[in-house]
Amino acid sequence: MNILIAPNSMKGSISAFDFADVAEQAFKDCSPEFSVKKVPVADGGDFTGEVLRRALDARPIEITVSDPLGRKVRARYGISGKTAIIEMADASGIKLLGNDELNPMVTSTYGTGQLIADAVNNGCTEILLGIGGSATIDGGSGMLEALGFSLLDKKGLPVKGNGGNLLNIAGIKKPLSIPDVSFKIICDVDNPLTGKNGAADVFGPQKGASPEMVSLLDSGLARWAEILESECGKSLSALKGSGAAGGIALPLMTFFYAEITPGARFILSVLKFDEFVQWADLVVTGEGKIDFQTLNDKAPKVVADIAHKYQKPVIAVGGSVHKEASEAFNGIFSIINESMTLDEAVANVRRILYDYFLELARLLISIKKKIN
Repeated sequence: MNILIAPNSMKGSISAFDFADVAEQAFKDCSPEFSVKKVPVADGGDFTGEVLRRALDARPIEITVSDPLGRKVRARYGISGKTAIIEMADASGIKLLGNDELNPMVTSTYGTGQLIADAVNNGCTEILLGIGGSATIDGGSGMLEALGFSLLDKKGLPVKGNGGNLLNIAGIKKPLSIPDVSFKIICDVDNPLTGKNGAADVFGPQKGASPEMVSLLDSGLARWAEILESECGKSLSALKGSGAAGGIALPLMTFFYAEITPGARFILSVLKFDEFVQWADLVVTGEGKIDFQTLNDKAPKVVADIAHKYQKPVIAVGGSVHKEASEAFNGIFSIINESMTLDEAVANVRRILYDYFLELARLLISIKKKIN
């Protein structure tokens, strides 16, 4: 029996790679009748860069950049031909900060800009930019600084790019030469820049913003968008996905050729996922929470769509599952039982996943014997 393991990461718990390894081990320990292939997936969220780097056999590059608070940190990206694969979270991610350090008024995307600049210096002409897991709501202003742009206040004095300074920026001075590079911005949300459901409203609180900060950041992003739109003559702030990662897409779409790309479908096409599905008898996917948001083209939903295209059964496994998502799969299952707290599940996720997949494997063997 051919089993295709294609999970997304369980945020804050286990990576897609480790999830797939655990599931594979359970099937193999159960019976040699199982043939397993692993294709960890992503959709623009956690580990997007790593999934793409492995898929494209990218050469790893590691450099020193600024973290969201300006401290030095080592960050990696990958190069495949003339294409760089950069994960924003590696330089500007929430994972780099403690809970008491979260403050989108002062965090900056400068480090992400440093990664981009290094890739350009290494001859790259295309950037695949995964923007999940950021700690910033600076509209990409810090990133622009690192790429040689100057941010100026009303007096023409330089302003540091961060969320709190967006209302203080009155103009942008471009560098003498703007790199000839294009961007594919890989995103897993479609929020607009401002207003209800915008970058500050939805993502501000999880990045440390108080209600007062959310209001200031929203106003700052609106003002920042006006400045950028006056530069490029295009309407940007209402675009789907413009609110992702604190609005980082806007300056890229202003000064470079850039497009926001729904992450899951792009990534699965790079992975040549259809070929793996055609081989499989059963497709297994999953992520931390499987609910109505999963149906908005998150990775497990796109995995299921491709499986259904080839009439292959697909099940989804999650930490928490909601029945409204069941329409996309042949079955959805939670690995958390009623006697278990979330903290206990996170701490023991490998064992819990292993036990679940071992039981699933035994069930499949039993069914196969009865059919035969």
